Amino acid sequence: MTLVPFGWSRHPIIELVIPSTLDGTLAPRGQHVASLFCQHVAPKLFDGSSWDDHREAVADLMIETVNNHAPNFRRSVLARQIFSPLDLERTFGLIGGDIFHGALDLRQIFSARPMLGCADYRGPIAGLYLCGSGGHPGGGVTGAPGHNAAREILRDFKRKRIARIR
Repeated sequence: MTLVPFGWSRHPIIELVIPSTLDGTLAPRGQHVASLFCQHVAPKLFDGSSWDDHREAVADLMIETVNNHAPNFRRSVLARQIFSPLDLERTFGLIGGDIFHGALDLRQIFSARPMLGCADYRGPIAGLYLCGSGGHPGGGVTGAPGHNAAREILRDFKRKRIARIR
């Protein structure tokens, strides 16, 4: 993967989803909605410029990349909505546009996710539980952090009930 000086790949890895193949209400008959997702971009651009200045060019590159594998894809695009890392931060409050709530690297996985002392889904305040992408096992739309946090909430609830009975 070669990086251009700004902070994105010339050959991006793109996740392409076409949800209207399963839900015909998302687009007019004979048309589709496609989502192109590329997470391998720098949240802050190396030359200090803004994502606002490069959003369109990177979207063009993503469409061209898909077009290289699916000829005529570019021609079929009628409209688009672009979310750069800066847009994700502004719109959804995701710091640096990070949908995973922190890097999934050796410094922040397992017992160190989201930080040391809070890996059991219990926050630093009694009754506060951590269940988002920042919890173990990490980001993505798996629901696993929420499931695991709910399990710990139930355990704590049962412990408190047993303690009250005694």
